[in-house]
Formats: sequence, structure tokens, C-alpha cells
Amino acid sequence: MRRTVVTKQTAARAVIILFALLTVLSVFPFRIWQRTISEHSDAEVTSVSDRVNDYHDVVQKFIAQYDRIESIDVFVNELERGQYMSVVVYKPTMEVLYERYVYLGDKTIPGYVTIPLELDLEVGETYTILLNGCFSSYKVGYSTYDPARFPYVLSFAYHDTEVGGVSLTAVYNYEQPITKKASLLIILATIVVAAILCLLVSVVYGGKRNKLVTVHRVIRFVGNPIAVAITAILMVMIFPLKIFDERMIDIVFYEVGVLICGFFMLYAINHENDATLDVKLWHNALNFIKMSTIAAAVWFCCEYMNAFYTIFQSIAERKEIICLLIFLCLFIPREKVLKIYNLIYCAVAVVAGAVYRNTHLMADTEKEYDLHNAATTYGVVIVILFEFLLLNILIEIVRMVKDRGSKKGTKTSLTVMAFITVLLFAAMALFRNTRWWGVVLAAFVLLLMFCYGRFCHADKESRKGYPELVMGGLLLNFVVSMLYCWAYRMFPAFNTGRFPFVFHTVTVTAEYMTAMECVSMVLLAYKIYDTRDIKRFGDRFRYLWKEFILFGFVSAYMIFTISRTSYLACIVMFLFVCIVTTADNKKGKLMYFLRQVVTMAFAVILCFPAAFTMQRILPAISAHPKTFIIEGSNPGLNGGGNPGSTLFMNVERFADLFCEKILGADLINYNYPEDKYNYDEKGRPIYGQNGVKLTEVQAEFCKVEIKDLLESALTSEDDKQYLLDTAGYELGLDQPQEEEETVETVEVTEEAPQEQNLSDGIEEFSNGRITIFKSYLQQMNLWGHEEMGAELPSGEIAVHAHNTYLQVMYDNGIITGILFAGLVLISIVSGWLYYRRYKGEIPGALLPGAMTVCFAVASISEWVFQLSNPMTIALMLSLMPLCMKEQKK
Repeated sequence: MRRTVVTKQTAARAVIILFALLTVLSVFPFRIWQRTISEHSDAEVTSVSDRVNDYHDVVQKFIAQYDRIESIDVFVNELERGQYMSVVVYKPTMEVLYERYVYLGDKTIPGYVTIPLELDLEVGETYTILLNGCFSSYKVGYSTYDPARFPYVLSFAYHDTEVGGVSLTAVYNYEQPITKKASLLIILATIVVAAILCLLVSVVYGGKRNKLVTVHRVIRFVGNPIAVAITAILMVMIFPLKIFDERMIDIVFYEVGVLICGFFMLYAINHENDATLDVKLWHNALNFIKMSTIAAAVWFCCEYMNAFYTIFQSIAERKEIICLLIFLCLFIPREKVLKIYNLIYCAVAVVAGAVYRNTHLMADTEKEYDLHNAATTYGVVIVILFEFLLLNILIEIVRMVKDRGSKKGTKTSLTVMAFITVLLFAAMALFRNTRWWGVVLAAFVLLLMFCYGRFCHADKESRKGYPELVMGGLLLNFVVSMLYCWAYRMFPAFNTGRFPFVFHTVTVTAEYMTAMECVSMVLLAYKIYDTRDIKRFGDRFRYLWKEFILFGFVSAYMIFTISRTSYLACIVMFLFVCIVTTADNKKGKLMYFLRQVVTMAFAVILCFPAAFTMQRILPAISAHPKTFIIEGSNPGLNGGGNPGSTLFMNVERFADLFCEKILGADLINYNYPEDKYNYDEKGRPIYGQNGVKLTEVQAEFCKVEIKDLLESALTSEDDKQYLLDTAGYELGLDQPQEEEETVETVEVTEEAPQEQNLSDGIEEFSNGRITIFKSYLQQMNLWGHEEMGAELPSGEIAVHAHNTYLQVMYDNGIITGILFAGLVLISIVSGWLYYRRYKGEIPGALLPGAMTVCFAVASISEWVFQLSNPMTIALMLSLMPLCMKEQKK
């Protein structure tokens, strides 16, 4: 592709048309071009409020006129004391939607102060904005309330008391796409300009000047300036503008991260070597569609893991099954798909499916009718695809029986592992105990086994490309998910502080990232092995740079989880990969091992700041955060307009978390408040409540409460009177305070036995898993249980066993559990033997063994075996080559 030759005229026209098309798409349907609509802007300041401080607030309700609000301009008449204004926006349900502190020290007062919001709203719903102090005191403007002119401005209150006849003097700035007329004008102008430029190109490159040029040269000519411009813009935003942080360590770290990303972009644009995976695999449309179905199936697995209600789980599960069935159907050769019986079946099935769907739709008066109707539709699609697949499999079985004595082609047979797999899923179906997901998973695995054995394993090229197909699909899902995170997933510093990627919990993220780490490591290990005879790293990098970068970014996001389970699984898998591949070298085994370690370590070291920087700054720029209901509340990161918030993750905070969670040491005392101008360089408060300035002693002991300041001898009489006037009288603090009787208590501690301390330490380290394991072991039986949670000593029911082996044994019985553990053990051994046999023939031969190892380790402390768990799907897809072997002729 890169060496394809075109004329300069063709190249220039293609570039012009491409940019014109991108411009048109940005106008519609993406609607990136925005305009600002200001409401209540003609309201006049007619009066001034009383003091707004830490004790007194003002509350204004308003009805959302559009679906996104950019900002609110509030008229501040006077900043009496302090530096900040506290702003909170509530949802219609009165849950906190947004909160932040607005610095008033650099604003022109009296005047309008802009409060950046960038929040998505529901049109017609009532929202509430609350203003109060943040160790400050100020006054805002009031406007005469005129419901005829401003019907969307509702009730107003001062200190929980509704004030009639006035409203907060504020301008509501909504962000909306440009009008249809403006959009049409831009599109027409773009088309006209593109047409004129194309005509000019014909003049400039006419005749002999229309020379030949390679596509790669055109890519470099266009791509290099864009890459440099993006890199330069981000670097300027980091410094000197200091949009994201003001601390030097973060500025330097982010600048390095952007430079590394810029280097990767420029290298991708300018490199000459295009060898990553098999060219036939990636440049084949059918194979890319297969990889896309794998990626989509894993995406819906993630959707299932994030669902909170049964209906959402059902919808996600059905979409996943549809993708997996399409993946299986794509194995059937095209000439067989186009047979007349298939065409007849499709016509009949689609009509019958449509009739069934339409007769079983839920009325729109029913609750959640749209969700149930969607589930019905997906169910009909599943039946159509399953019957299509079953029809073709039955026909293939008939052909296999007829060709039984034929010697044409390569014959395949099932391995011992295949029989154990069949036994396992038969046991899961027999002892399902109301769980139908095991039956569905069993059906998928058996269908996959047949399709792989009949249509893939028998063909040498297909057999060679299958592991790469699986790896490509899984990594395609990771790349798409990472881009989604760059656009929508904020990197918070607090709550858990551990980045959950596209999930609502870090536990599932760790499982997902472990599987992706396995795939990327296998891919990079293969490239290191393939370039083992190349001495210089620069020469090897030209061949493995894509795998190098991919492994580095996957590892970075795995590190972001700060999960001991994920770390342990990846370390064991790394040792397995290195030991197995190092044994391939008859000479220089130690040097080859070091080469693997250094290459992978360098990938992580180089990509970690790049991934950290992109995840930190890009969602803050996008300002369209997507969160889950049960994620820790962090309304300070909702909306936008505050990319420099200290609520975002930063280098110091991440180091603090890593030391605490992984090293078990509190090495860094991180304390960097959002309202930084309220504190001095030593982190001591400067102001007390209502904006009273503190003395050094009061600051040292954090005496900021009104009560403490009134009782303090260091508070001046003027300040005491001010506090009484602004809140003290209302709180009754002007009355003499009775001296509280204090009783000295002596804490008596009894030293526990050393064994008990050790037991408690292990229990704490395992997060209570030891107690859970014991409960599950005590309640095992041969046939399993209908409920998946065992009763704990406390009487509570466990959510799950936090151990896959115990959970399978508890759910489906001891026999099924033994078969499951046996399958895992045999898969590791078979994976190693498979690699030894096909390492020179199949690039991804290491995948089945490595995936089983990471699955086996992760299963010790987590539940990772379920139809819609990404790790389960990755494992089942990876193990298929171990289930088939060639028959000896």
C-alpha cells in the first residue's frame, strides 16, 4: 500500500476531497460546530443580596432549555472576605450533579463571574444551583422576577427561605450545534472550495508536471505537519499555559508523555517497514470482519459486566451471542453460504422472525417496553443465526460421512483435551441448577470446535492465521476501548483512585486487562523471537514497533488498575512466556532472556508516561464524562471547564496509591486541595469560615470553625463581632459556653496471641477471602447449588467465592469442579506442547498456553468463568487449536 504509485494530480485531489469530507462530517452528522445561546441575559440588577458565606447560601431553580449548558454567569456585587465561591448543581432528583470552587481573586468585581459547567441536561427538567462560601463571604445581584419574560427561572431562596419577587442575576449559556442554515452554508462552501482547489490542481499539475509519487510520500507530506501541530498544541497547553497542572513534576511528566506520543505518531507516518502480522490476515476484508465480531462480542461482555438490572444484562448477553454466532457463520466458505437452500432458509426465517417479533411486542403503555422489545428482537436474530449455523453443520456432517473413505485433504481428529472439554460442558449442562448460561456457553464452544475443525484446522493457511485472528480481535477491542476512554472516561485521583477503564469496578478491569496483557505479550514475544538474529535494537524496532507500543499501552493501563491479582497473573504469565521461548535457543539462552526482559521493560517505561498523559488530559479537554451509577461519587469531575482540577489523577497521587496498595507503605503524604488559594505553601489554612483571616497559631491547629474562632483569644474583637453578625447570633454562639466535663480514659489493651495476629494479617491481606473460601469448602456437594452465594459465618450470603475453582465446584458440583480444574491443567501442558510443535509455523502458537496460565492464576482470587466474562470468551477462543490434531496417514 505504501509503495503504490499515483500521479501528483490524483494525490492532491484525494487529499483535498478527504479534508473536505472530514469538514462536512464534522458539520453533519457529528455536529462538532457549536454556538452559544444565552438566556436571561437582558435581566437587570435591581438589588443586592445579604452576605453569602459558609453559613448562608442562595438557591436558584431553573428549567433546562437545551440539552447542554456551557456556563452560568453570576453577578457578584462584592467580595467581602476570602477568595472563593462554592458552586453546586443538583439534578431534578436533588442528587449532586456538579460541584466546584470558583476563584474570585482575579475577577472584576462588581461584575459577572463565569462558572464553567459544560453539563448535559434533560430539556424541561428542573435543576438547582446553590452558591455559598468556601472560607469566604460575598454578595450577589438580584433581578426582579418576571415569569412572563423568564418562565424558565423558578423559585429563589436565601438561606433556606424562599424570597418572592426576585431571582438570581445570572445568564444561562447553552451550547448547541449551529443552525441548519449555517450548517448548509458551511457544507456548500466546503464543496465549492474543494471543487475550486481540484481545478487549480489540474492547472498546477497539468502536462509534464503531473509526475508519479508514492502513497507513502503523500502520507508523510500531509501527516507530518498534523502530527507536529497536535504535539505542539498539547505541549503549549501543558506549559506555559499550565492548563492541566501547575506543579513542576506533573508539567515535566506530561510534556514527556506528549513528546513520546508525538514520536510514535511521526514514526508511524514515516517508517518504511509494514510488517506486523501476516499481511494476508490484516489486508483481507473477511478476516477483519471476523476480528471485528470478536471485538464487538467482548464489548458486549463488558456491557454485561456493567449492567445493574436483569433486563440490561439480558440485552447485553443477547448482543454478545449474536456477535459470536456471526463469527461462527463467517467460517463457512462463501460458496457454501450462497447455496440455494441457504437463500431459501434466510428468506423464510426473516419473514417468520418478523411475524413472531411483531406479534410478541410489548405495548408502549407497559413499563420498560422498549427494553423488552429490544430483547425480543435480539432473541429472534439469535434463533435465525443459530438455525442457519445448525443447518450448515448438519449438511457438513452428512458430507463428512459420505467422504469418510476418501483420502483427499487433511484429516483431523479430536484430542484428549477436546474430550475433557466436552465432558466438562456436559456436566455443566446436567448440573446446571437453573443456570442456563453454562448451556449457552457449552453450545457455543461445541459449535466453535466443529467450525474450527471443519473449516479452519483442515486448511493450513487458516490454521496458521487463527491465533492471530483471535489476538487481532481482542486487541482491536482494547484499542477501541482505549480511544473511548480518551474521549469519555476521566482519570480521578480520589474515590478508589484506581482507573476502572470501561468498567464500573476495578476488579473486572483487572481481569480484562490481564487477558489483554497476555495477548499483547504473546504478540511481542513472537516478534522478539522472529528478530532474534538481528543485533541492533533500532533494526529490530523497525519490525516490532507496533507490537512494542501496543504492549506498552496495555501494560500501562494494567498498571493503572493497581490490582495485585492482575499483577500476579501477569508476572506468572511473563515467566511462562520467557521460560518457554528461552528454551528454544540452543545457545545464548541468558542473553535472549535478558533481551526479552529489556525490550518489554523498555516498552512499559516508554509508554507509561504517554498513556498516563493521554488518559489524564484528553478526557478533560473533551469534557463529556461517562460514569456508572455505582462508581464513587466525584461530581467535581462532572461537566468540564476545569481541566486543571486537583481531583484529576496526577503523578504524586498515583505514586501515593501505588505505594499504599502494592508496597504496603505510606511513603507519600499527598495533600493538595482544590481550593489551593485558601492554603499557604505548607498546606495550612489561611482563612476560617466566612473568610476570617487566621493567625499562624490558628492555622497551625486548623482552627477554622466559627465556634473555635469565637472562643479563641487570638481572634480580634472586630473579627469576633463580624462572625457574630454573619452567623454567630443565629447559631446562638453569643451565649456563654458551658465548660464540658472531660473524663480521662485509659485504653486497656490485651495482647492477642501471635497465631491470632498472623491469622488476622492473612485475612486482611486477602480482603476476607480466606473466610469465604472456608465457607464454600464446607458447603460443597456432588450436585451443586441453585444459589451461587454460600452462607458466611456472619450469616450473610457471599456474592461469589472470589475463586473460580471453588465457584464452579459449588455451583455445578464437585465432579464438574474436578473436570474444570483438570481442563485448566491439561490446557497449560497442551499449550506448551502445541507451541513446541508449531512455533516455527504458527506465529501465535504461544497464545493457548499463555492465556490458560493467566486465566488459571486470576481464577485463584477472582470469579472469571462465565458466559459474559471477557476472560472466558478470550480463553475459549484461544483453546480451539488444542482440541484438534492431524490424523496420521
